[in-house]
Amino acid sequence: MSSSEISTVKKIAQINDESRNFILVAVVIAKSDPRFFSGPARGRGQFEQDASDANNQTARGVLTLTLRDSERDTINCTVWGTADTILHYDGTFEVGDVVDVNRPQVSSSMFGRSEHYSPTVTAPYCLTVNDQTQVAQITRHEGAQRHALGALLKVPMVRASETIPLADIVASGSGCNGETFNVLVVVRAVRQKKDIRVARSNQVKSFREVILMDCSYAGVLMKFWSESYIRWSDRWTPLKTVLLIVDARVEFSDYYKTICLAVDRKTIITQDPNLPQLNQLLSHAKSIPTQEVDVVCSLSSGAVDPSTINTVMTVQQIHDRTEGELVQEEDQFTALCYAVITRLDLDGPSRIVSERCVHCRSIVRESGATCPKYDCPGQVAPAREPFFDITVDLTDHTGTLSGCRMVSRVAETVLKCDVGTFMRHSETQKTSLKWSLLLDRCAVRLIVKRRSAVRFQTLFSIVDCAVADPAEVEAKLKVY
Repeated sequence: MSSSEISTVKKIAQINDESRNFILVAVVIAKSDPRFFSGPARGRGQFEQDASDANNQTARGVLTLTLRDSERDTINCTVWGTADTILHYDGTFEVGDVVDVNRPQVSSSMFGRSEHYSPTVTAPYCLTVNDQTQVAQITRHEGAQRHALGALLKVPMVRASETIPLADIVASGSGCNGETFNVLVVVRAVRQKKDIRVARSNQVKSFREVILMDCSYAGVLMKFWSESYIRWSDRWTPLKTVLLIVDARVEFSDYYKTICLAVDRKTIITQDPNLPQLNQLLSHAKSIPTQEVDVVCSLSSGAVDPSTINTVMTVQQIHDRTEGELVQEEDQFTALCYAVITRLDLDGPSRIVSERCVHCRSIVRESGATCPKYDCPGQVAPAREPFFDITVDLTDHTGTLSGCRMVSRVAETVLKCDVGTFMRHSETQKTSLKWSLLLDRCAVRLIVKRRSAVRFQTLFSIVDCAVADPAEVEAKLKVY
């Protein structure tokens, strides 16, 4: 082997325009989706075609790996090759793998067009690998550096002060559509992977929706189309995994009518970064209501003073604000509705009373069951308390509002009895209590949370309900 063929190991900080025949050992911190394009085989005209040629023999592709070998130094490596080569690299290497990059080409990234579509890195150079050699130029590193380089996965790409709260992004609405931001979030929920068929190509494409939250906002959806990110998200634990997402792209969803996040070509995700804000974020995540009934209880707990809810709406207007022509970007609004209670099943089979753990307030559905949270003291010493959890239908001259929820102290005030007293009532007493409100015109004050990326159904939370004065109804009841 000649001296010109001997490869030396270099660090990213040592790479320059004159670097040749070197090996870079680094950890993969980001990986782009492979992109493919087709063209005629070399040495053949554009319109010449050999029947023995398969599409994957002429199709080529490109893939970008973002690499790190110290807390400070990062660099992009662009891989060009046949479709088979790119598919091999895409299936072989994931974020977190430590790799050897053998004899890459070095070029300045200052004027490189591809760098505008790659993650922002510290190195003023970029690496290029192609498939012209017979030996694989990127291989898995088997040396002693794997542990030290793997630890770099938790080193944040930006400071926490360079992130923006989710509430600020949501408040901007469609005005920031297409822009990118840095966010520090905790995973609230990981939904099942879904498959769709793309009409243009007739190919089946997979995607996954992940709900993210921070201390400022309870949930923003982020959609992942990359198979690599979908596999990675299988290992994310709701309310325990923290993500630092650099250059997350903002998209306004016409389906959910709200702001969502997406992975951009420049996006880098760091799982459980070494940041002091991580523990504060996790503590907040444990305190927020996650189940539907928890959200309703939170809304009816006095967060909004019922006396301030004076915007009169008919049932049809409420429907229009949630799903119709009057939908706005805000996911919550209040309404005063003069309606008749047409469903109040106090003496029937419907659930009227639920139970929750006294330690963490989680709902316990099954009789005699322990708290569903594994880290709650209720696992060892079960203690439950009952509370009203009533489903109500409201009807006026424009339609019916189905599935309104009346819970806890609001229900106690409306029914004029507590849970214990109600559970001791006979069936006759429950029936009498039901008819004291059923089919009476009531002034019902509601907090409405629209169906969104976080919730599949609209929530109607009753925060106050009383039989209405006929004169008041006549003066305020709207035709529409």
